Amino acid sequence: MTTTPLLQRMLTYSGSLRTEFDSLSDTQLTTMSDDQWADYADAVEAISRFLTRFQVHAAAAFVRAVQDAEAAGVGTRLRTKTPEERLAERLGVTKSEIRRRVALADALQSGTDEYGQAVEPKYPAVAELFNSGGTSLSTASTMIRELDKATVLSNATPDSDTAQVRRDMEAALVQAQHQGGAPLVTTVGKNWLNRLNTKNVQPTSELAKQFQGLHLIGRKYGLNHGEFYLDDEQWTTLVAGSSFEANPRIKTTSGDSGGSDTLFDDAVSHQTDDDGVAEELRDTRTRPQKLADGLMRTIQAGLSTNKLPWNGGLRPQVMVTIDVETLQGRLASARTFQSHSAQVGPIDPGLIRRIACNADLLPIVLNGEGRVLDVGAPQRLFTTEQRKILYARDLGCTAPGCTVPADGCEAHHVQEWSKDGPTTIENGVLVCHFHHKLVHDTPWKIDMSRGVPYWVPPKAVDPNQKPRRNYHFHPELVGADSGQSADTGTADDEPRHELN
Repeated sequence: MTTTPLLQRMLTYSGSLRTEFDSLSDTQLTTMSDDQWADYADAVEAISRFLTRFQVHAAAAFVRAVQDAEAAGVGTRLRTKTPEERLAERLGVTKSEIRRRVALADALQSGTDEYGQAVEPKYPAVAELFNSGGTSLSTASTMIRELDKATVLSNATPDSDTAQVRRDMEAALVQAQHQGGAPLVTTVGKNWLNRLNTKNVQPTSELAKQFQGLHLIGRKYGLNHGEFYLDDEQWTTLVAGSSFEANPRIKTTSGDSGGSDTLFDDAVSHQTDDDGVAEELRDTRTRPQKLADGLMRTIQAGLSTNKLPWNGGLRPQVMVTIDVETLQGRLASARTFQSHSAQVGPIDPGLIRRIACNADLLPIVLNGEGRVLDVGAPQRLFTTEQRKILYARDLGCTAPGCTVPADGCEAHHVQEWSKDGPTTIENGVLVCHFHHKLVHDTPWKIDMSRGVPYWVPPKAVDPNQKPRRNYHFHPELVGADSGQSADTGTADDEPRHELN
C-alpha cells in the first residue's frame, strides 16, 4: 500500500493512541472515585468527539474520490457496490452510518464553488459546535435533519422568511445543546417544527419529497412501528378503507359497538354489557385498533382478488415458509427450522400456523442442503407453482450478500432458455432486478450442480473463481454447507443490492 504524508501521520497517531490506551492498567482504572470517573468519562468523550470529526471527513472524502474516479472512467463495471457499501464493509459498520457521516459532512463542511470562491457551511453555527467537540455525531445529525425539515416547511409557507427561520432555529438548537444536551435538542427541534406546521403550510413538491410516504421505522413495544404522511386524496382513501370497522353504528359479534373510548368506560365495565354478552366476548378494542383492523381487512380483501398488479409472476399475497415440524407444533432441529415471511423476514411460527388455517398449503420436500426434490414441466415461463417453490427454496435474491426478499425478485433461467435451457426448478433461481441484469450483462455465472444456486465470480474479481452462496436467507447453513467455507458474501467486488 502506498502512503502519503497525511496517511502516514494518521497511522502514526493511531498507533501511538492505541499504545497509550493499552498502557492504562486495570489497577489504575479501579482506584478512582466517582467524581474522578466522571472526569475520566468527560475526557474520553472529548477524545471521541474529536475523532468523530475525522470519521466524518474521511467518509465524505472517500465517497467523493470514488465518484470522481467513476466520472473520469476509472471505475469498473464489475464493482457493483456503492461507495457507501464498500466503506461500510471495510469499517464493519452499517451503510446508514456511512450515509449519516457523509450527510453531516455535506451540511457542515466549507468548500469552494465552481469559480473557486469560498462557500461557508450550510449550517455554520452547528458546524462550529461540532468541529469544536461541543456535540456528538448523533446530536449534530438530529440538528441537521430538523433544520432541513424546517426549511421545507418554511418554503411551503407564504410570506415566511426561510433564511431567518433557519438562523433563529439553528441558534436555538445550539443553545439547547449548551443548556441541556441531546434531550433538549430533540425537544426544541420538535417544538420548532410544530410551531412552523401550525402556519398556513401549502403542499409543494419539495414538501412531498421531504415528508410524504409510508415510513417503516422498526419494532417498538413488541409491534411493528411506522408512520405515514399522505396528501388529501390518499388520506380520504385511507379513511374510507379503515373507518367502517370503527363505525359506532355497526355492532360487532361481541355486542360492543365502539370499544372502550375512555378510561372511565374501562373502570365501570361489568361482567356483561347492555346486551347481556359475556365480558370475555366483549369487543374491547380501542378506536385506533379498530381502524388498523379495518385497514387490514381492506388490504386482505384486495389481495384475495386477481385485480391487483402482479409482482414477479405472482399476484400480491402473504408468502410464508415453515418447516413441517414447526408447522405441526413440534421442535425442529437447528438445521431444518424455518419460519420466514417474504415480506418481513423471520416471524413467529405461531403466526404462520394461524395463517395456515385459511391458506393454500404447498408441501415442498427439501434435502438437508436446502435442495428441492422436484421435477418441473419444461416450458418458457415459470408457472405460479414453480415460482412458489423457488420462493420456498431461495427466500430472496440468490446473489451473495443481497438482501432483497423473494417478493422483490424475478425467476431466472440459469441455462438460458434460448440455449435450450429447461424451465425447471433445477434451472431456476430467484434474482432481484438489479442482479438479473448483472448476470446477463457481466461474466458472473450461476452454478446449480449442487441443486442450489452458487454464484461464480469472473476471474477479474476472483482468480480462483470460488463459488459463493448467499447465506443471508439461510444463516443456518453457515459453516456446514457441503464442506464449503462459510462465504457470507463480503468479498470486495461481489454483487450486492439492498432495499433501503
